Formats: sequence, C-alpha cells, structure tokens
Amino acid sequence: MTVLVGTLVGVVGALLMRPIVRHYTATNSPVWFGAPIVAVTAGAMTSQTDSVLLSVALGSLAALLVALSEIDLKVRRLPREISYPATIMGVGLLVTDALMRDRADRVLMVLAGAAAFTGAMLVLFVIGRGSLGEGDVRVAPLLGSFLGYWSPGLVLPALLVASLVAAVVGLVLVVVKRTGRSTTLPFGPFLALGTVVALMSQGS
Repeated sequence: MTVLVGTLVGVVGALLMRPIVRHYTATNSPVWFGAPIVAVTAGAMTSQTDSVLLSVALGSLAALLVALSEIDLKVRRLPREISYPATIMGVGLLVTDALMRDRADRVLMVLAGAAAFTGAMLVLFVIGRGSLGEGDVRVAPLLGSFLGYWSPGLVLPALLVASLVAAVVGLVLVVVKRTGRSTTLPFGPFLALGTVVALMSQGS
C-alpha cells in the first residue's frame, strides 16, 4: 500500500513539475519525461515504509529531486523558488508524521539533519572556491531533513556517495575527452543520488 501511494504521488508530482522544469530549462521535453525514474525511485524509497504520510513525503521528494537534477544538468542551476518551498513542505510532512507516531525525538532529528547537511555544504562551498554553487547549499536543508528523520548520521554517507560518484563520472568524462580537467560538474544530481541511496538503506 505504501509503495503504491509513494509511487503514485511521485508520478503525479513529476507530471506537475514538467511546466516548471520547462520554464527554467527552456526546453520542450515530453510531459512524461522523468516519470519512470521518479516511479522507480519513489517505489524503492518507500518499500520498507509503513506510514502512508511518510510515503507521500518520499514520493514528493523523488519528484522534486528528479526535476531539480534535470534543471541542474541543463542550466547549472538549483532554483531557490523550488528548493525553499520544497524544504518547508518536506519538513512539515516529516514533522507531522513524527508527531503522529508519538516520536518527538524525530522532530529534533529532522532539524539536526537539515542543519548538519547545510553546515557540511557551507564548508564545502567555502573551501571549494567555485566548485559548488549556491544552489547546492540551498537544497541541503531539504536533503538533510529527510536523512535526519532516520539519523542525522546519514548525512556523511550521503555526501560520500555523492562525491565518489561525481569523481568517477568526472574522471570518465576526462578520459573520453568530453571535459577538461578544470571543468566542474553540476553537483545537484549527485547530491540527489547520494541522498536516495542513503534513504533506501533505511526502514520505517
């Protein structure tokens, strides 16, 4: 039941995000573009979840992550107009779910995860000297809040997965001469991947 709910919410969210993605990328991709990826991602993340509300939150996250990743890949931007409302919505759903389960401790964990991910991204932004964009920092509270729902400690493995995959992809692109050594990659899609991988390892 929860997998079905999460998947349906994700697919509907993906369809609703298409006009927004088109607005930022100025491309006319099909309305169904991204929906299969969202469906698989949402289904995987909700497979061990026993809460309908949490499935709604995870399905929404899947739709948002795919849309933000597409925008970042095409125009190297993670718009605050998407990140900020998404963070408010995500935190609201997570906190509501925690309180409905009588798990007030998870409210603090959500906030701690958001703070931890944001702090880590701020540090990386400062020492990276241009390798990361402000959008990567702005999306951190959204990702960290979901990770924090289970454990703020998940921020570290999520970042490690994101960095490792980004390094491998960058190396492959240099080898095949698609980019130069000084070329930076949009980091948003890798942050999304790292977060999804970390969330898939968790239960309800």
